[in-house]
Amino acid sequence: MTSENIIETINCIFEACIVIFYLYQIMKQNYRYSAKTLLIPASLIFGIIEIITITHANPWLKLLVMFAAMMITSLIMFECKLRSIIFYCLMFIVVILASEILPMGAITLMNLGTPETTLNSGMGRYIGMACSKLFCFWFAIYIAEYLKPKQRELPFRNWLLIIFVPLLSLIILNGIFISHETSPRRTIVYLLSVSGIFLLNIFVFDFFDTYSNTIKLQLMEQRLLSEEENYRLIEDKYTEIRQLKHDISNQLAAAKRMFRQGSGPEAVVHLDRLYSKVSEASGVCYTGISAVDAIVNMKWNQSLEKKIPFSCKVVVTDKMDTDELLLCRIIANLLDNAIEGAQRVSKGEKYVYISIIQNNHKLRICVMNSSEKVDADHLTTQKKGYGHGIGVNSVREAVKKLDGILSFKWENNIFTADIMIAY
Repeated sequence: MTSENIIETINCIFEACIVIFYLYQIMKQNYRYSAKTLLIPASLIFGIIEIITITHANPWLKLLVMFAAMMITSLIMFECKLRSIIFYCLMFIVVILASEILPMGAITLMNLGTPETTLNSGMGRYIGMACSKLFCFWFAIYIAEYLKPKQRELPFRNWLLIIFVPLLSLIILNGIFISHETSPRRTIVYLLSVSGIFLLNIFVFDFFDTYSNTIKLQLMEQRLLSEEENYRLIEDKYTEIRQLKHDISNQLAAAKRMFRQGSGPEAVVHLDRLYSKVSEASGVCYTGISAVDAIVNMKWNQSLEKKIPFSCKVVVTDKMDTDELLLCRIIANLLDNAIEGAQRVSKGEKYVYISIIQNNHKLRICVMNSSEKVDADHLTTQKKGYGHGIGVNSVREAVKKLDGILSFKWENNIFTADIMIAY
């Protein structure tokens, strides 16, 4: 096997690895098997690419076969919606096209000494291989990371580092191989240089991964704090219930004595107060999703602190396969708006109500609150500077990501936010 064949084979290996790397990064959360099994589809895709390369097939045929291989691999290895898989695979085909065209075009435009040899053979082709794989690798990373909302908060100076490392690598590669001379020694130097530059790029990618893990750790810490607060609230409620249990018999005996003495109205007032205390003490939400329970129970407590009665209905019997963070964002924003809306009511009863009901693989979340007149289409009250619009965009985005339906309605001094999510 000649040195050219070795380089072509290594190029095919890199290409197969980048394809699997891209699919895994995009759909990591939906992977069916262990990470070691990725070697199987990587080997199959390598074999397909190698055959196409050896037979010198039409480039468009290569793209079509690559798309088909990615589709089959994704359908077998990942639990993801078909339309999402098609979109991700088509996006990568665009990435391949861009990574083939942009690097050499950039070198030519910058007049950095593009080799005079054709890009279809010899040293020019080797440079093209390295540049296209480098760009393909980084395009795959950019797409995968940008799809994670938290990664968009990466500081600008770090984005500059991540963008300029592959660009500088391209310039270095071009500078190394200006010479047209080909020899076994030159080939070895070429392979070592390319390996070193790819290693440098992988180190920078590791920064991405470290940053991602840091964000996950911060989210876990926030969740832990929320759950600790939730457990504290539940413990307080149970303590209050135990105290009421000891006291309730005495309170009922006092009411009974009032009735016997003919003080009916006073007894009714006494029982109403007792009922109010029992209702407040029994206020604990349990959905089976600890993060959601923590949000609802904390908002419940905030509502009661502001003297706004809060009621909750939960009917959740099965485990739900849905994004907990998005559910928390929806419920937290809706309850914040509901508490704020009820707090502004000047006349009539103030209250907040939430129901979380599961039925036939659908989750319905309904939040109602007493409210002044609201334009449900624009979500602003008649009072300047206030409105239910706070956080509504965030709710809409979260519902859209969950493929749900959202509606707002104001009627008879009641504002209702109604959400239906299929899972």
